Amino acid sequence: MKADSLKISRVFSSGGDVHYFLPHFQREYAWEKTNWQTLLDDVLSIYEAYDPEKELEHFMGSLVVINDGTRNGTIPAFKLVDGQQRLTTVSLLLCALGRLAGDQNSALKRKIHRLLTNPDEDDLLHFKLMPTIKYGDRDAYFAILENQDPLPVTDSKIPEAFQYLYSQLEPRIAKEKVDPERLFVVISNCLQVVFIDLNQNERPYEIFESLNAKGKPLSQADLVRNYIAMKLPEDRQNEVFNKYWSKVENLLQEKRTVGRSRLGELTAFLRHYLAMQSGMLINEGHVYARFRDRVEEDFKTPATFEQELAKIKQFSDYYDRLLRPENETDPRIRLALQRLNTLEISTAYPFLLAVYEAVDQGLTSKEAFLEGLRILENYIVRRYIAQEPTNYLNKMFPTLWREVDKSKFAGSLRQILLTKNYPSDNKVRQAVVTEPIYDKRSETRAKIVLILESVNRFLSEKILSGGYTVLNNLATIEHIMPQTLDGDWKKELGVNWEQTYSDYLDTFGNLTLVTQEWNSGLSNSTFTIKKSKLSNHALRLNNEYFSQPLLEWNEQQIRDRAEWLANQVLEIWPALGISQVVAKMPAGKPVSLTVIGQTFTVNSWRDVAYHTAQSVDEWVEDFDAIANQFPAYFDKNSFKNACRQLSNGWWIYLNLSAASVKSLCKNLIAAADIPETEWLLEEE
Repeated sequence: MKADSLKISRVFSSGGDVHYFLPHFQREYAWEKTNWQTLLDDVLSIYEAYDPEKELEHFMGSLVVINDGTRNGTIPAFKLVDGQQRLTTVSLLLCALGRLAGDQNSALKRKIHRLLTNPDEDDLLHFKLMPTIKYGDRDAYFAILENQDPLPVTDSKIPEAFQYLYSQLEPRIAKEKVDPERLFVVISNCLQVVFIDLNQNERPYEIFESLNAKGKPLSQADLVRNYIAMKLPEDRQNEVFNKYWSKVENLLQEKRTVGRSRLGELTAFLRHYLAMQSGMLINEGHVYARFRDRVEEDFKTPATFEQELAKIKQFSDYYDRLLRPENETDPRIRLALQRLNTLEISTAYPFLLAVYEAVDQGLTSKEAFLEGLRILENYIVRRYIAQEPTNYLNKMFPTLWREVDKSKFAGSLRQILLTKNYPSDNKVRQAVVTEPIYDKRSETRAKIVLILESVNRFLSEKILSGGYTVLNNLATIEHIMPQTLDGDWKKELGVNWEQTYSDYLDTFGNLTLVTQEWNSGLSNSTFTIKKSKLSNHALRLNNEYFSQPLLEWNEQQIRDRAEWLANQVLEIWPALGISQVVAKMPAGKPVSLTVIGQTFTVNSWRDVAYHTAQSVDEWVEDFDAIANQFPAYFDKNSFKNACRQLSNGWWIYLNLSAASVKSLCKNLIAAADIPETEWLLEEE
């Protein structure tokens, strides 16, 4: 390794030729406004203090490169391992300065252009810095340097960075607060980097991981990309990246997010892909580590690793269809996925990835897949209405595929979901009548709209033989008893108006659908006015119910309408069957224990308790919180006898009867939110 302190002018070869290109593990240009402003603030502060007799020095960090020989026999070429964000932004700042110098200072404009390009070279070699092709960075950067029209559509942040820097310099130069010539000298000669030149035998990928502290932190997907490059032989990187990984990154872009997790698409995909493989949804911060560990254990040769990357590419296409159902070619599956996405079903993605593969392999038919999606909608809608906790789904869905009979997919899925805390008709009906469902979050409103629109469609199709009415604009949720009560409404509700308002305002019985125009028009109108308008509304959801002779709107009327809605809901999403309870654990001598897909040979009840506790530790993020719930069984210090130490340092007390072990294990898996079906014990 060779390290030197170089001015920016020297980095760009002081007007001579040089060429920097990015290795495959480098991410796209990712700096944002705070980064641009920090650099600009540094430059302007140096500008204010600049003394031509004694130039200031400002170190920006490091540039790590690998000497890659020459191009066309004379141009030094370097692989840019670390520092592309800084170097790209400085280039854009210089380019903005050149544009602003314009014809009034054509000499400075030419000088800047010569600093950033190799004028005698064609194609890619014409540019001293060659950004990645990801998100259109390269095309955007080249267009800016050549003063071409901006690209009509691009996902790159480079044009935004250039426009920001240009907008910050323009008024300062126009008001003569900044002299372009002096600013050019400051950027070229005062900004310095530590230029680290590695030889080909050193491990640049590990250095890249450790030298990123000053820039934007690496995402889990960035670390995975880096690791892939580290694992691939140098002579295979171009082909494998172009054939597999680059296509994955183009399809699933990290700057777009998934669901409530707000994870970047690529990180979310890797997390769900690993969950599909392992049966466990890992913490988002552990995606890279689990990916690395899995590869190290299961794909030890370059050939098997490439096969895994090919598989990842295949599953990224499935994931894209889950995120963007419009890319699904079958219109029936497309509609089913759109509805599931409205219900925020990303927790089911590990399961749905496995189903997509089964369909492609011919193990499951498209018809069965479609029926399975309808069964999933039934399960999710009923759980949502019954307000069942969603954290259960994070643990249930990654293991669900193991339980399904692939040859009888839909029927098998139906029976299994009945064992997964499936809400009964009575529970759904009670929730529709009494549970507040509305809040101001857009994702919650979208779910309510889906349910009420489904009711409207169901009612319409009864009358119109397959057709149904729709709103001529986006649906909004109207509170019949308004959110703000005036004197007339308090009279309408009666002496207990405060209790009725508190208990029923946001329940299904008090909600309906109209357009925003109607919503604004109805507002706080009296019930008589609202009833008159709703009884003549085009939606069957409104006119069928409110054309009845209703004289008032109070607690009883809200409950009556909720009962009516509950009847429709239970016809649209009827019970999959009778909810089942997992059978109690039998008694006998233990011989085999399976926890979350991992099987242990057990010779005693102590083995059963130990392996269950060990599996719980691997499943949860905070074992301490669980252990502290059972102080009689767990301690940081050794018990006097009959105990064993877990790998996390906790001691478990094991002088227990068979019944006590079963009870402890049952309580442990419940505390860890492990599905009961993921704890299986064989006994003689």
